[in-house]
Amino acid sequence: MRILLLVFAVALTVGCGGPVVAQQVEAQPGSPAKQQPPAAATGGQPKEVVNSIGLKLMLIPKGTFTMGSAIEEEGADDDEEQHRVTISKDYYLGVTEVTQGQYEKVMGINPSHFQKRVIRKSDSSMYPVERVLWEEAVEFCKALSDLPEEKATGRMYRLPTEAEWEYACRAGSTSAYSFGRRSESLSAYAWFVNNSNGQTHPVRERKPNAWGLYDMHGNVWEWCSDWYGDYQSTPLTDPRGPDVGSFRVLRGGS
Repeated sequence: MRILLLVFAVALTVGCGGPVVAQQVEAQPGSPAKQQPPAAATGGQPKEVVNSIGLKLMLIPKGTFTMGSAIEEEGADDDEEQHRVTISKDYYLGVTEVTQGQYEKVMGINPSHFQKRVIRKSDSSMYPVERVLWEEAVEFCKALSDLPEEKATGRMYRLPTEAEWEYACRAGSTSAYSFGRRSESLSAYAWFVNNSNGQTHPVRERKPNAWGLYDMHGNVWEWCSDWYGDYQSTPLTDPRGPDVGSFRVLRGGS
């Protein structure tokens, strides 16, 4: 499902070229994929990175996939026309949403609603940060990139494109969900309306997808860098969405 509004995952580009490595496995449409995790790192690039604020990122291998949803797929919308997309370079993506603790370390504030008295806990540092505007998410990425420890490693942070987000969420699958065609198992992988009790929850409490990424199907909506617009039907390489628009893209769910 494509939506327009609320939290964010962070993508990482390293230096000018980015890391290298690769492959994805597809299954027949409508059936669970034979999934496999990212291949072992090559060219000196590690499979995982933990940065100076404790944010863990996973190396996502380049590859080609079918973006969008089939008309008969559970939860499919009219704005999800299927098309082939190639991600031409490996990239790193946050294993979880940015947490309240991580956001506060960088920005000095915690704008989240679900903290302290609201959740009846004194420590909400492992809850995802929310009530963050797209512009504020972009500013967080810039501020994180500007930290001396991150500058020393040459790491630059940004929001993922919608194509990068969906590619990582699918983790080699071709079904409606990364774990299969139907939502019967969704509660094992996501916090959503049926099990969340109307609030967010600490990250990493549900199962990850095949590439080790958590909460891709729920807990909070996640910002992408793209303007919202119609998908093209032709094959694309590294699409970045329309040049202009009225809304930014959110993916995931809550």
